[in-house]
Amino acid sequence: MKKKTKPVQSEPQKKHNGSYSKNKGNRYEQKIARELREIGFTGVKTSRTESKEADNNKIDIVDTNKQLPVNIQLKKTQSIPSYFKIREESTVDPKTFCIIWAKQEKKEKNICTVGEVVMLDKEFFYELLKTYNEGNNRNVQ
Repeated sequence: MKKKTKPVQSEPQKKHNGSYSKNKGNRYEQKIARELREIGFTGVKTSRTESKEADNNKIDIVDTNKQLPVNIQLKKTQSIPSYFKIREESTVDPKTFCIIWAKQEKKEKNICTVGEVVMLDKEFFYELLKTYNEGNNRNVQ
């Protein structure tokens, strides 16, 4: 007589609650602020610690030294952030508004970042390229 085997049950997928997302967002804000300080923007802090007004205005990174040329909103999500919708909810100059997005993917047991991109106004992007190009041309001569 054949022995009956029990079907193999896979582990239920973890459900992430609001505090998980909040902590994930906090850690990402701290990471980006640290990276910006490492490249010379020493006054950069998260808006959670610095300015409730900026945080409410869709700005996650503030620069107390006023050197940072952009207003940064951070997103760490699986789906593409709605850039224009988020930008409309902010009162900062639309030209200097940008989103840094860390794309998330579900893996077997957790969620991982698979890449990061920056979304910003095209005209401002061109200004950045011109400034970069002018700096490189000075170094060549």
